Amino acid sequence: MEIIADAKADGRKVIVFSYFRDTIRKISAMLGSQCTEPINGSVTPAKRQEIIDGFDKAPAGQVLVSQIVAGGTGLNIQSASVVIICEPQLKPSIESQARNVLVYRLLASNTVDERVTDLLEEKQTVFDAFADKSVAAQRVEVDKKTFGNIIQEEIDRINGERSGKVKA
Repeated sequence: MEIIADAKADGRKVIVFSYFRDTIRKISAMLGSQCTEPINGSVTPAKRQEIIDGFDKAPAGQVLVSQIVAGGTGLNIQSASVVIICEPQLKPSIESQARNVLVYRLLASNTVDERVTDLLEEKQTVFDAFADKSVAAQRVEVDKKTFGNIIQEEIDRINGERSGKVKA
């Protein structure tokens, strides 16, 4: 509720994603008229677009609540700049679609969220190990000279800021 209140005060709209329909129902009930009709898997494409169009025209502080699998893929809502994800998603690609927005991931301690987060970290480690050995990863490796130049440029930038000689 605090995130939504802050978004409203900042003139922003919010999208809340959850995998679970019961969570969506509870959030919608809690928000009342501040919330659009929820989007879930049973909403037809035409009705989904109608909900999105209404959300686009709504004032700041309006909240769109959607089941992440029904609304998260291919959803292009340019009027929302805050995204709340209620639980970790087993497919990180679902979350990675949010661009140029503020994203809040809600996690609860001593819940399944912790186990899912651990599982995602394990998946990322396996992926990183695979990617590190891939041909593509070898092509993007930075040699020591280039890396040294990058570091030196950063040192020069920091020193310039300290001395008041900031480059534009």
